Amino acid sequence: MIIGVETLILHRSMTGVGNYLYNLLKALVESETNIEFRGLDYVTWRKLDRQFFGEIAQAQKKDAAKTTSDGELQLSALKRVRRFAHQSAINVDVFRHIYRSIRPFQFTMSARRQSLDLFHAFNYLPPADPGVPVLPVIYDLSFVRFPEAHPDDRLRQMRPLAKTVARASQIQTISEFTRREIASVYNYPIEQIFVAPPAASEIFRPLGADITTTGITGFELKRGNYLLAVGTLEPRKNLKTLIAAYSRVATADRARMPLVIVGGAGWGDLALPKATEQLVSSGQLRFLKGVSDAELRSLYEGARLMLLPSLYEGFGMPVVEAMACGTPVAHSADTAMDEISGDLATRVAMLDVDAWTEAINAAIATDAVVNDTAREKLISRAALFGWHRSAGAVNAAYRKFA
Repeated sequence: MIIGVETLILHRSMTGVGNYLYNLLKALVESETNIEFRGLDYVTWRKLDRQFFGEIAQAQKKDAAKTTSDGELQLSALKRVRRFAHQSAINVDVFRHIYRSIRPFQFTMSARRQSLDLFHAFNYLPPADPGVPVLPVIYDLSFVRFPEAHPDDRLRQMRPLAKTVARASQIQTISEFTRREIASVYNYPIEQIFVAPPAASEIFRPLGADITTTGITGFELKRGNYLLAVGTLEPRKNLKTLIAAYSRVATADRARMPLVIVGGAGWGDLALPKATEQLVSSGQLRFLKGVSDAELRSLYEGARLMLLPSLYEGFGMPVVEAMACGTPVAHSADTAMDEISGDLATRVAMLDVDAWTEAINAAIATDAVVNDTAREKLISRAALFGWHRSAGAVNAAYRKFA
């Protein structure tokens, strides 16, 4: 069986979808079934094998990078130049318009030369008709529930999804919450939707005080003496509520317990409170971007509390990653994140500023380092989610197409 995927997102800054694609595809390749995966990047298709994932791991500073027989795995200078040229071009409006205009035609023509049996649409829907059955992956329906939090361009891209769903014999998603959402919004048979949840990558695990302290020193942070939030900077992450809540914490407590927000630029007006500028200038609120997985692991393990106040999540990967590192979590109540944390997280009404302030103050009042029993419970809960387990669910779906 030959399955096609679009791998373009793996060559860009890694977000939740990119990490899901990377880790799940890698687990599928490692399962060594009689399936061949072929991926399309900018213009060319390539067989997806261990070498491919090693290259992506190095380029994205993942933990899974392997060495070659020469002792070091390197991307060729030609590949780097080509990737940089493509990325630079599509960031210019005129070139982006041209690229998007020709992409569907290029995709359709090239896909039909690959002898595909199935196209696995990891980014909701394929760029165009691949000429074979499509298995769409739908992470969340935030563009339906919160259209105001998405740019018009994104909403236009999602318009064909209803037709893709109607034609699909199966749909893949990442949580029971989103499974119910898809069935409700698209009137799609829920029994034909299967869940293959994300998991924490192997790098997200406790490595101890010495390694963690070293890992966060460059950020001028002290282990157990900062709060952490992780996610793309966009309106539905609800950072305005978190920052408003943090601004109500006593000045002395903020001075010794900064709030660190890790995430790349997203879209939309974050509508951050007026206090944001002053908190940043004082060093009490810090925004970090371009953080590697190894650095993020240290940031997770060293945090007093990881906070995720999102208005809407399809899953909530920072929750499972933080728990895998043994770090306490507070997240929005009545969301998909409840499925991850069970009864081990602090659940807060997403828009209740006072309640978030209370959760922060409660964390500040606790010991700097979580006790062994509580940490082991968090780690064990996170271990319920595994990439190879999710790969098994996907392989079962593939067999229905065979």
